[in-house]
Amino acid sequence: MNGLSTISGEFRLAEREAAFQAERLPESRRHARILFILSAILNTLFLLSDWRFAGTSHFWVAVPARLTVIVWSIICLSLCRRMTSFPSVERICFAWQVVTAIGVAFLVSSRSDIAIFVLVMLPLVFYLVVPTSFRGNVGGGLGCCIVLLIGYLSPAPLSSTMPGMILAMLMLHCGMWIAIARNNRLQRQEWTAGQFAQAAQTALANSRDTLEHMFMAVPLPLLVTRYDGSVLRLNRAAINAYAVGQDVRLDNVEQTYVDLPVRDELFAMLQRGEAVDNFECRLRRADGALRHALLSARPIVIDSEPCFMTSVVDITERKETERHLERLAMTDALTGLANRAHFMAAVTQATTASKDRAQLAVLLIDLDEFKRVNDTAGHDAGDALLCAVAGRLRHALRPGDLVARMGGDEFAVLLTRLPDADALQPILARIADHLHAPLDYRGRPIECRVSIGVTLFPDHGEDVTALVKHADIALYHAKNNGRGRAIIFGPDLLESWDREAAMLDRARHILAQERPCPWYQPKIALDTGAIVGFEALFRCPTDNGKVIMPADIAAAFEHPELGPAITGRMIEGVIADCVRWRDAGLSIGHVALNVSGADLNNDNFVDHLLERLAQAGLPPAIVELEVTESVFLGRNADHVGQVLNRLSEAGVSIALDDFGTGYASLSHLKQFPIDIIKIDQRFVRDLETDPDDAAIVRTVLNLAYSLGIRTVAEGVENSHQVDYLRAGGCHYGQGYHFGAAMPSTAITELLAKQGLARPARK
Repeated sequence: MNGLSTISGEFRLAEREAAFQAERLPESRRHARILFILSAILNTLFLLSDWRFAGTSHFWVAVPARLTVIVWSIICLSLCRRMTSFPSVERICFAWQVVTAIGVAFLVSSRSDIAIFVLVMLPLVFYLVVPTSFRGNVGGGLGCCIVLLIGYLSPAPLSSTMPGMILAMLMLHCGMWIAIARNNRLQRQEWTAGQFAQAAQTALANSRDTLEHMFMAVPLPLLVTRYDGSVLRLNRAAINAYAVGQDVRLDNVEQTYVDLPVRDELFAMLQRGEAVDNFECRLRRADGALRHALLSARPIVIDSEPCFMTSVVDITERKETERHLERLAMTDALTGLANRAHFMAAVTQATTASKDRAQLAVLLIDLDEFKRVNDTAGHDAGDALLCAVAGRLRHALRPGDLVARMGGDEFAVLLTRLPDADALQPILARIADHLHAPLDYRGRPIECRVSIGVTLFPDHGEDVTALVKHADIALYHAKNNGRGRAIIFGPDLLESWDREAAMLDRARHILAQERPCPWYQPKIALDTGAIVGFEALFRCPTDNGKVIMPADIAAAFEHPELGPAITGRMIEGVIADCVRWRDAGLSIGHVALNVSGADLNNDNFVDHLLERLAQAGLPPAIVELEVTESVFLGRNADHVGQVLNRLSEAGVSIALDDFGTGYASLSHLKQFPIDIIKIDQRFVRDLETDPDDAAIVRTVLNLAYSLGIRTVAEGVENSHQVDYLRAGGCHYGQGYHFGAAMPSTAITELLAKQGLARPARK
């Protein structure tokens, strides 16, 4: 009926659409010029931030891509003078879209936090800002989305959220197609109304009746008003839209404006004789309902009196769609909480607007052992737990406090209006009480424990980046110190974090660039003095003659990735050395190897170790694994027990290292397959002079004797200690008295000198 396409909102007749676009050509050209200028400026500013990738492989992707976008924006800007028609505007804008989308696709391959934001925002820019036709808007937005998704998802490994991300982007684009079509329709309806208004004004001189009929027939609300706002005429559409069947007479348009400053601004523009187009405001109907509207007004003269002709386009539904899309972009789909982008923006706003530097708090909350819930109860139970945590956090906090899901099993809270730091404790206690209660899921209790990292503004950071980083450090220490607790950030935590980070960086460098290998310290039978085996200790000789010791990278051994990688290198080195000694006819007894909780929690550890021994033709009994009691603590104790039982059944001996120094429990000796107890050197070192140490050593030896467990004393440094330990029934000794850790070549010479060689196998 109105000649508009139901799909695109554009005129069905190409000639009419061309006329519409030709009239808007100056505006389209101006928008394109502004777009290219802003693109060049903003990407230049972003280029400065791209230097944070310096030293990484992504730096050589980000900087060329960013420079390409900047240069191309400048080139397109220089081509603006060739925009003599709307098709030429479309062609240049399309060229800019193609290059920009490809360049940004390389940028989002970094998968940084802002990359997801760009995935949403750049297609929205192509939809809403680029001055092209419906085909250009939708094609550019969809093409940009596809290119950005390819750039974001192409680096391995693929994100587990890829299907959800694609569906979310599809939902976003469907909404934008509807919004663009609606906006096109409204613009053309407004343009049509303007055409009718112009025709009516021209025909007024010839026929008032014709003008009246046309005025009343216009489908958009039209008003004729005097300069003081009093209404001369309303067309039928205006009466239907704003009188809504009520017996109400609209005498003055001032009655309809909701926001008085906006009304004053509009009246000032009109009284200055300015043409008004797409002026957005809120209007009140006769029934009190509020509507969002776009106004366009032109001066006319009626009976020699200057007036205004104003058309009104209702955009209430469009605004609701925009708000809905904004909520989707700022809300977590699963829990309904604010998402990471919303939280970061809220913290930025709170720290900027904080009067007198009032105290705020940022809490990062991480669910302990969430992966175990997913693995044992299913992902539906994990989702239910996340939703329950979201609801409990809402109930635990005060009105006005912001709760967000940062992603995965991590939540965040922004606390405002804190009188002092002491006010935090009751809030943290309330959060713990709410969150630590078990969740009943389909008749099955699911334990819920959380660790919390806390930072205070301005004490622990001046901006959102510092506050979140320091809260993350506090959370890291909470999880590494028993979990299920809240820790407030302090300078000592940052020092510890930096120290551990340096260790991890050094370990990565060692694995990538150096040649770590096992050195061996002899174990001696105290009754015979014979070598019964060795302990393999991590060493990394460097080109400058120094040797990197385990203490230099201590944090790496418990790291879930670096720890197993280091242990893997040690296993390969030990097996290679054992094969060489076997082939040389040397009997070495056994080799003890230290393993951490990170190794035992690795599902492939047992199979890999036994498979490598079998490939080398070595019996499992040649390996002895040393563990500390820390691996028995926490919720993975059952899994660790299963791993140790498998190893013990295969013939691998298990030694309990550093016995008595940490969380010693006699139940561990009964519950787990412990073959050997190692007495820590701290007790052995002073047993001659410290009666307490001597008593501890005697107690451990008597306990081991009663349980039938062999004992090894570490740190033996003199013959008096040897005599004491031998008299107490200790089986083996290890320490500088017998020999320090040595390279494998020195061990070969040591065994040969002591006459322990046997004929090589034929």
